[in-house]
Amino acid sequence: MGVLSQDAFLNELTKLYDDNKLKGSVTITMKQVRPNLLNKSRRKDEKLAIGDDQSPYCLVRAVGRNKKKISTVVPAKDQKRFHGMFSNIIKVHMDSLKKREKKKKTKADKK
Repeated sequence: MGVLSQDAFLNELTKLYDDNKLKGSVTITMKQVRPNLLNKSRRKDEKLAIGDDQSPYCLVRAVGRNKKKISTVVPAKDQKRFHGMFSNIIKVHMDSLKKREKKKKTKADKK
């Protein structure tokens, strides 16, 4: 699954949404992570380049129907730019949502 750069993650997220457009779903999770924990469980060749900046990071993961997993790490200084592009992608792919059917309540149902 490797950690992608932010732009590569957004491109892969768009492809993931397109692959799951007709059937399936995409699950997205976001988690705040401290910099000292980012490289703790990674192999030496997968270590992320983190400077002396101790501001928190946001770990963003996405999983599709075919169990394809992608993730990225966003530093606090890039949050605004990343979330702007991220929200645009989500808005574009919300066209296949189904409207919920509301049931009419009768007097018998209220009792």
